[in-house]
Amino acid sequence: MSQESMSERLRDELRARIVATDVHPGDLLLEKSLAEEYSVSKTPVREALQMLAVEGWVTVIPRRGYTVSSMGFHDIREVMELRRAVEPMVAAAAAAGVTAALVTDLEGLLEQQVGASEHAEAVRAASLFHRRIAAAARNRRAEATLSHLFDETTRAHALLPPLATYIAADSEHAAHADVLDAIRAADPAAAERIMRDHLTEAESAMIAAFYR
Repeated sequence: MSQESMSERLRDELRARIVATDVHPGDLLLEKSLAEEYSVSKTPVREALQMLAVEGWVTVIPRRGYTVSSMGFHDIREVMELRRAVEPMVAAAAAAGVTAALVTDLEGLLEQQVGASEHAEAVRAASLFHRRIAAAARNRRAEATLSHLFDETTRAHALLPPLATYIAADSEHAAHADVLDAIRAADPAAAERIMRDHLTEAESAMIAAFYR
């Protein structure tokens, strides 16, 4: 495996651990310790951490290492504001180019979310539902932007236990069902409107959970 590939693999693995909160905000990440853990030299670890710093997942602490970045009220607001700016347009594009495969995939993911017995399982299904819509829009830049925002949202769910009630609520399931209905009907205007309303409701739930 090339140096670049190793660095990217480590970046992806460390990012996944941050998103899942296997490592928590404020935790110190040391090159030496990670190199020993992954049985690699410090160089790919350093490069992976530098990439994560650029992405905003870690913060450089001079002469010490890196700490996992925090997630506060303003971070949640920024994530949801950006999703609300991009995702309704993406939903409209998905509806305009709807296929039978897209509808089948979304139906399956909604069933997984509704039937989930654990919070993490429900969050994963909900995230994949949104990611599938983003992929269907065939806009690589929008999809890449949203992928990062979806990871941030998943992390918020892991950090804010009260959100377990929201992700399992009938209103959340109904919102996804309404988005699916609009896409199935090839109605871009409805898909855009419903997605925007859904994200506004989701933001309110996340902010409420932050203060509980």
